[in-house]
Amino acid sequence: MLWQDIREKYPKKWLVIEAKKFHQADDKFVVEDLEVLDIFDKSFDAYDEYRTLHRENPSKKFLFANTEMPILEIPTTRWLGVRT
Repeated sequence: MLWQDIREKYPKKWLVIEAKKFHQADDKFVVEDLEVLDIFDKSFDAYDEYRTLHRENPSKKFLFANTEMPILEIPTTRWLGVRT
């Protein structure tokens, strides 16, 4: 499903979504196909569900976002050095 279609179907909601098809371009994570996993009214509920799903399936690309965002832009961060 495309972000614009999701925004129309779920106005003014917080969503937990999975990126089914995506690529990286420049410093952005570009999502081409999304699946809505859960719908929330409050951001912290969406974030809690996102964290749970990410812990259970770290190899999948989960996101949480508000449908009031006109464009789903996800910047990527490059890590340098050692993380502990």
